[in-house]
Amino acid sequence: MSEQFTEEEVRILKKICENPIFKQLKPLHVQKRISLYSLLVDICNHYDIDEQQFYSKRREKFIVKARQEFVHHAYKIRKRSVTEIAKTMKKDYSTVSWYLKKPSPETDKLLKTLSESGE
Repeated sequence: MSEQFTEEEVRILKKICENPIFKQLKPLHVQKRISLYSLLVDICNHYDIDEQQFYSKRREKFIVKARQEFVHHAYKIRKRSVTEIAKTMKKDYSTVSWYLKKPSPETDKLLKTLSESGE
């Protein structure tokens, strides 16, 4: 179905587009809701750890950093609730709150670039 519009059809479409009703409408902004699990996998890949290390009780620096970035990204950028983040991490609410109190330079840098680009 690769048919061309005729000149008459193009003229009609242009008239429709010039209608003030269509000019006042703003485009719909649909936010893609990606699961927190897929974010967790991305963070694990970025920090070169596996999911078992992420869920473990170990507190090595690179694991804590990965968890911290996950919490900040999920909360600040994906706008997810603390309880939803805690369920995904298999941790309790207070752990997520503790991570949110700590600064996260990578997520803050990403937020700054997003705000400067006008998103």
